[in-house]
Amino acid sequence: MKLSCLRPLGALLLTLGLAACGGKASYDVSGTIVGLNNNGLVLANGGDTVSPAAGATSFTFAKRIDYGTDYNITFQKQPAHMTCTINGGSGSAGHYVSIDAIVTCGQNAYTLAGTITGLTADNLVLINGNTQTPITKDSKTFTLNGTVADGTSYGISVLTQPTGLTCSVVPGTGTGTMGEANVTTVQVVCNPATKS
Repeated sequence: MKLSCLRPLGALLLTLGLAACGGKASYDVSGTIVGLNNNGLVLANGGDTVSPAAGATSFTFAKRIDYGTDYNITFQKQPAHMTCTINGGSGSAGHYVSIDAIVTCGQNAYTLAGTITGLTADNLVLINGNTQTPITKDSKTFTLNGTVADGTSYGISVLTQPTGLTCSVVPGTGTGTMGEANVTTVQVVCNPATKS
C-alpha cells in the first residue's frame, strides 16, 4: 500500500481511537523553515500568529486545532530583505497524521544597469564577480546578466575592451553594496584607444 494511502488511514485510526476514549483529536499547526537568514517573518493562521527568528528551522502555532478544522497559513509579514513562499499551508486537520507546512525563504536580489557613452565598436564585455555581459556596438544603456542579492557587495569592471577603444567604469558608479532596489546609475565611458 502506498504511503499516500497510509497517512489518511493513520489519521482516521487515531481519530477513531480518541473518539472511543471520549476525546477529540487535536493537531499542532506546524512546519519547517528553509533559508531564514533575517528577522521579521510573521506567519498567521486565522487570528493566531508566530514569529520565527532568523536561523529558525521550524515553527508551531500556539493554538492547536480540532479534527476537521480548516487551517490556512499565510504571511502577515515577510522577513527583512527576503521573500518566502509556503507549500502545504492550507487544508483540513486530520487529513494527514500531522500538519507540516514548508516555508522556503530567499534573499531578495536586484539587477545592475547603467549607461554607456562612446561605444562605437564590438567586443566590449563587462564583468561582475564571475558573471560576464557582452555589450553590443552603439549601445547607450545596459543591464548586466544575473542579479545581486540584497546586502551583497558588487564591483563592475571591463573584462574585454572593444576593438580600437578603451572603456572604463566611472569611479564611484560601479562598486557598492546592493540595497533594496535595482541599481541603474553605473556609468561606462569609451574613448579611442591611444596608439603606442
